[in-house]
Amino acid sequence: MPDVEGREQDDLDLVARLAMDDGSALGELLQRYWKPMVAFAFDRVRSQDAAEDAVQETFVRVWEKRHVLHADASPRAYLYKVLRNLITDEFRRRRLRDRFAFFRSLQDPAEVPTPSAILEGEELAGAAHDAISSLPERRRDVFVLAHLHGMSYREVGAALGITPRTVANHMTLALTQLRELLSAYTSRARGAPRAGSRGRASDGPPRAEAEPDAMGAAAPNPP
Repeated sequence: MPDVEGREQDDLDLVARLAMDDGSALGELLQRYWKPMVAFAFDRVRSQDAAEDAVQETFVRVWEKRHVLHADASPRAYLYKVLRNLITDEFRRRRLRDRFAFFRSLQDPAEVPTPSAILEGEELAGAAHDAISSLPERRRDVFVLAHLHGMSYREVGAALGITPRTVANHMTLALTQLRELLSAYTSRARGAPRAGSRGRASDGPPRAEAEPDAMGAAAPNPP
């Protein structure tokens, strides 16, 4: 089918542009696959907000892996693979959170945070505020309304006079920029084990290393 072949070639061209740090290529992929991917995720999580969050994270992952994607493999297949694994991981994390909350409810009240923990939290809060303030105006408005005020993409789009897909594109760019700006703080929080923890660096169980997929990038592994 010529139109299908043409679309696949267009997708490959977009992957090549992604590798050259062309942000508009990510926007075109998002415009093309946002709606069907949200429908795919909704069918599994049964929540519109959770489905949109999963698809949003998928495009963030694709942008982060843009330099290692194979130019001759299907980006559509890779997008759905990452999305499927994210949904699987979220179900696993939700079960762990529920189990952890149950056991915490049986223990003593939470410990009083140490002065150093309070200071670290204040530093991160200040850095996050500065990072959000540094976003371009429209990107910042989208992030604040969606992430800090809990508005859906449809509500944000109606408030700003843009489409939900454009909102999603702005959110992808905002999340990517914020992760880069705050990477020093988040890596420090993940990498420094607490005293007495015997090297435990996270609350979750150890994960197997992701296998490279057909596009050469390591997609999240299901449990």
